Amino acid sequence: MSLTTIKYTIKPDGNLEEEVQGVDGHACQQITNPIENEVGDVVSRDYLPSFFVTDSNPIESNIQRLEDEDWSGCCNTWECAL
Repeated sequence: MSLTTIKYTIKPDGNLEEEVQGVDGHACQQITNPIENEVGDVVSRDYLPSFFVTDSNPIESNIQRLEDEDWSGCCNTWECAL
């Protein structure tokens, strides 16, 4: 297991920059979401290449598939009756 690091930088304009290291895929959002909710509004997101790395973890792929279906407003992968 790799070390997970969250780096915060206060920019000259007063904005806070957050960088997550040691995590691949969507896990970075799961880690930082509670912190972001307490700090304030997210102005923008720039994803590192590690965000787009997917492993053979079926749970991660199932979560991503469900999120995609939720955003599309339909459910066709799990044969839902809508």
